[in-house]
Amino acid sequence: MKLNPLRFFKSLSARLLLLTLIWVSFIVTTIGYTMMLNWKLESSSAATNIIGDIRFHVFRTALYVLPQYDNRDFDNEVRTVNAGLDLLQKGDQWRPLLVPETQAIRSSLQSIDSEWKESVLPHLTAARGGAREPMMGDVNLYVEKLAALTNDIDEYRAHFLWQLRYLQGLLIVLAIGSLFAIMALLLRWVIRPLEQLGGAIGRLSSGDLTARTEVRSEDEIGEIAAGFNEMAARLKDSHDNLEQKVAEKTASVEEKNSHLAQLYEMTSYFTQRRSLDDLADGFVSRIMRQTEADACTLQLLSGRDDSMQLLTAEGLSVDLVKAVNDLPGDAGIVPSVLSKTYPVCFQLTELEDEFSRRFADAGFKTAYSFQIRSTPGDLGIFTLFFKESPQLTTQVIRLLENFVTHFGVAVASNRLIERDRQFAVVQERQLLAQGLHDSIAQALSFLNLQVQFLSDAIRTNDVALRDESLSAIRTGVQECYEDVRELLLNFRERLHKEGFIEGVRTVIDRFEGQSRMNARLRVSGRGPQLTPRQKLQVIFIIQEALSNVRKHSHAENVDIRIENDADLKVTITDDGVGIDDALVTERKGQHVGLSIMAERASRIGAFVDVERVSPAGGTRVVLILSEEARHEQQ
Repeated sequence: MKLNPLRFFKSLSARLLLLTLIWVSFIVTTIGYTMMLNWKLESSSAATNIIGDIRFHVFRTALYVLPQYDNRDFDNEVRTVNAGLDLLQKGDQWRPLLVPETQAIRSSLQSIDSEWKESVLPHLTAARGGAREPMMGDVNLYVEKLAALTNDIDEYRAHFLWQLRYLQGLLIVLAIGSLFAIMALLLRWVIRPLEQLGGAIGRLSSGDLTARTEVRSEDEIGEIAAGFNEMAARLKDSHDNLEQKVAEKTASVEEKNSHLAQLYEMTSYFTQRRSLDDLADGFVSRIMRQTEADACTLQLLSGRDDSMQLLTAEGLSVDLVKAVNDLPGDAGIVPSVLSKTYPVCFQLTELEDEFSRRFADAGFKTAYSFQIRSTPGDLGIFTLFFKESPQLTTQVIRLLENFVTHFGVAVASNRLIERDRQFAVVQERQLLAQGLHDSIAQALSFLNLQVQFLSDAIRTNDVALRDESLSAIRTGVQECYEDVRELLLNFRERLHKEGFIEGVRTVIDRFEGQSRMNARLRVSGRGPQLTPRQKLQVIFIIQEALSNVRKHSHAENVDIRIENDADLKVTITDDGVGIDDALVTERKGQHVGLSIMAERASRIGAFVDVERVSPAGGTRVVLILSEEARHEQQ
């Protein structure tokens, strides 16, 4: 991405950054140059100090030539002068000390150093040894040369000192000028635009919606000003159109409330138990009223061959109804609708299949088809037909989708309820058949045998056999009557507000009235209450056990014990002849009474055990409903 320099310098932050960079660069440069001048002044000043020391020690060296002074003092002064000259030659940047690098000063320093080493020092050394008289004129001349070098360095320092003063004056002038320049730029770039923007904000906050600010630049403040103008314009537009927008929002809220009311009405309708035809008719009539459709069809898939069955239709002629009813499941618009998970809109006048052409010839132009779906899968399709192009918004289509979804759930629920009802009827019929087989069928078989004996007795004129057969027939008819009456009472038994123990007492009272046997009920424990389904099945099992006692045991006393703890345990014990365990094992699954008890127990997760009490006789029936099974049935 290329950077546009002009665009960059239009930015206020970029300009301020550049201005700051220039100012800092200038300050750093001037400070650096000033430091360099100060360093040169300090180093040259240190050089003049060293030259002054050399002059002092040259005079002391000439003085120590006299005989009254020690040689060590002379040697120390010579070393000091030599060290000073060497320091002037080499310099010391860290001190700082440096002789100016001009040609004249450097030549003079070189001449002074050579003259000291080649002329002055040898003469003084010779005079110290007595070889010649000290020549003070040469020493004074040499010292004058050192003084001249000092003057040259001072002139050099004076030149840099004037540069430093000029630079300091320039800095003062530039600082004052840059201050005014920066103030002028800030006034132009920042302060005045912000004052204008603040004034516009104040007018806007006071209620002047026409307040605007002039956009004079393309920098950040200009963007803020443009944004303020846009905000003020939108605010004025919102204020001017507030009433219209309130009306639009109110209409939108009313539409949503209407949709919620319609959805609530439809949901309430589906929650009521109705036949499938009533559900379809009510659903179609409500949809037709809400969408103002000209016609509609509701088709469901057949569970056997996946063909489409027309459940209901409105607004169609007899011929069109017949055409929809005869339409195969893989023809017309059906495959296209079932293959998608969203509503499909068809322009009937643009389709070429015979089904669509028949509707187009009847004046229908547009069709909206919705897939009826539930958890098991596809259930069918629902189609609305319009003679004009409808104005169905997205919200309306979503509402219709919800309606169709609720209808699919209602259809699936209706089918499940019908299936459960049929299954319950089949189960009750099986129980009825088992009861009839165990009682009535056996009694009729006995009566048929006695009728044959009676017929033989009449044919052979056997009076004793005849009377015996008549007596047996009379007894069998009475037992058959009692069995039928007991079956009727059993299958008419229903537990409503009657408690479990009260229901058991009712069964025991009826048993004592029919059998003339003594029955005793004992109840213990305070376990949880049984559910209505558990109460019904347990009482039926007790009823069946007592019926078997009455028919087969020849007992005199029956003991019923109910232990309602964590597990429910019901024990029915009689003192009759006792059940034949070997015979029960041999006929396992064929004894209807025992099969009925076992089947009823399995419905609530319980189990039944039948056993002989002792070798002398007696039968015990034990029913156990475990704690886990009791909770699962809650």
